[in-house]
Amino acid sequence: MSIRKIQFNEDHYYHVFNRGVDKRNIFESQEDLYYFFKRLIDLNKDGTNPSINNNRYKGQGRVAKDEDAGALVSIVSYCLLPNHFHLVLKQESESGISKFMQKLGTSYTMYFNQKYKRSGSLFQGKFKANMIDGEFGLPVLSVYVNLNYIHHRINPKSSLVKSSIFEYLGTELGESICNKKEVDSVISEIGSIQEYKTFSKNTSKVFGENKGLIIKDIDLDLIFE
Repeated sequence: MSIRKIQFNEDHYYHVFNRGVDKRNIFESQEDLYYFFKRLIDLNKDGTNPSINNNRYKGQGRVAKDEDAGALVSIVSYCLLPNHFHLVLKQESESGISKFMQKLGTSYTMYFNQKYKRSGSLFQGKFKANMIDGEFGLPVLSVYVNLNYIHHRINPKSSLVKSSIFEYLGTELGESICNKKEVDSVISEIGSIQEYKTFSKNTSKVFGENKGLIIKDIDLDLIFE
């Protein structure tokens, strides 16, 4: 039995992430990405069932849930990419993150394996997690996650990328899943939304430099202007 070193506590924030086994893609189509995204909504309740109807791959049918159950986590930010994902989560109930991630991983792996006629693990072991602390820790991590596709040089118009940066900027045209109160708190820690944009640009360039990349203003202007 493996033992996770990190201790999850209520009202604390965590960076949660994982990638495909052998670095394989976990999203092969926009349909896959949408299914995973919908599960972030549907499975964020105690008592929800991670099983799926294997004859429905469109992601249109919502998983049945107990409407009276409390949220397991608050989603603060996310970035979904072809072969991995990043989430910033605040634990809202006892063992909330562990329960949420177990159901998410089980549900999506069942869907993916059935659709693509494969078996076995899809993700590279258990999800990884780090607790967030330090001055401006949450705003800095929100930038790292929100703009992670830029740091990987993935075209923001790619159908296999979905980021919460547009929820932060108020320009998301689809469904929003981040906890608005948490998002507002992250932005207010820096100041105004304009100050958060400047902070995001500057911080993103630092992340790029750490990866040996030059993040150009034009790449960021497509998002912030």
